[in-house]
Amino acid sequence: MPVSPASNTRRGIRPLFLVPLVLVAALIGYLIATSNHDDATSTSDAKVAGAAKVTRDSGDSVLRSHDGSGAVNLRSCPGLPTAGQTTGCDIIDRLSDGTVVTMECWIDSGAVPGRADTDRRWFLVTPGSGAPHPGRRGYVFSAEIPVEEQVRTPWCSTDLINELITEPEPVISPSKSPPAAATPSAVSPTPSSSAVIADPPTAETPVPETTADSGPVAPTTITVTVDNRVTNGPTQMREDTDHPAYLSTRPVKKCKAQQPTCNVPGDLTSGDRLIAVCQTSGDRITNGEDRNPDDDNNRGLDESTLWYRLRAPDGRTGYLSVIWLAGSDRGGLGLPTC
Repeated sequence: MPVSPASNTRRGIRPLFLVPLVLVAALIGYLIATSNHDDATSTSDAKVAGAAKVTRDSGDSVLRSHDGSGAVNLRSCPGLPTAGQTTGCDIIDRLSDGTVVTMECWIDSGAVPGRADTDRRWFLVTPGSGAPHPGRRGYVFSAEIPVEEQVRTPWCSTDLINELITEPEPVISPSKSPPAAATPSAVSPTPSSSAVIADPPTAETPVPETTADSGPVAPTTITVTVDNRVTNGPTQMREDTDHPAYLSTRPVKKCKAQQPTCNVPGDLTSGDRLIAVCQTSGDRITNGEDRNPDDDNNRGLDESTLWYRLRAPDGRTGYLSVIWLAGSDRGGLGLPTC
C-alpha cells in the first residue's frame, strides 16, 4: 500500500509539538507549588512576627534574666565596659527575677558581646517596691525584659533623662506576682528580646572598683566638691547655668550634647559632694573663653586634661574634668590611675 507523503509528514511533526507542551505544563506546576510554599512561609513568618511585637502602652513590667541566673544587672548607663577595661557603666544594683519595674524610655548604645551588631537596645527603668533599692533608676539590656512584658516607651533624650532623674522617685506597688520558672518561648524572639551578655554573675552588691595595675581597690573616702563656674570677664566668675556639669562614661568633652549615650543621667551643681575613685587623662577642658582675651588675667581661669572618676551619693559613677571641681581638688589627690 503506498504511503502518503502528507500523512508521513504529520506523523513526524506531532511528537515535536508534545515536548514543549510537557515542559510548559511542568513549569506551570512548579510556579504554582512555589507560590503556595511562599504563601505558607509568609503566613508563618507573619504569625511569629505578630506574636513577638510589643503591644502594651502602659503598665509595669517584670524582669526575667535571659541567662537563667535569676538576677539582672541594673547599670548606671546603657552599655557594658569596653573590652579590656574594668570601668564604665557600673552595676548599681542586682534585681531578682520577678522584680517589677516601670519602663521609662529606650536608647541604642554600644555593641554587646555575643550579640548582633544591630542589637544594642537598652531600657531606662525604675524598680518597684520589691527591689533592693526601690526607685533607683538605671539601665537594663532589652533581653532582660521579655517581649510580652515590654511597654512602648519614648526615646531617652537628654532632656527626658534629666527630667526623670530630677523628679521625685515614684514608689511602685507590685501589680504582678513573680513569674514561675522561665520556660522557653514558643515564639522566635526579636533581636531585642534575647541576648548572651558577656557579663559574669556578681554578688548582690555592686562590684568593687578596680584599676589596671592593682586589681580591686577598697572604697575610697576622698570627697570632692563640684564648682561649675566659668569666667565672666577679667575678674569675675559665674555659675554656668546653661551648661550644668555632669558625669560621663568616658573622659571626653561635649559628651552630653553630641553623644547622648555617653551621658550618665543627672546634672551636677556647685556644692555637690562626690567620692573620687581614680584619675585619668582625657580631653582638655577650660572654664574660660579660648577665643576671647578678656579673661586671660582672670585669677579663676584654669585648664586641664585631668579627669576623675567619681561616685555620686545615689550610686551613679562617671568621669568629670577636674576643672569642674573646687580648686583645691584639682591636683590629683593621690588617686590611683583608672
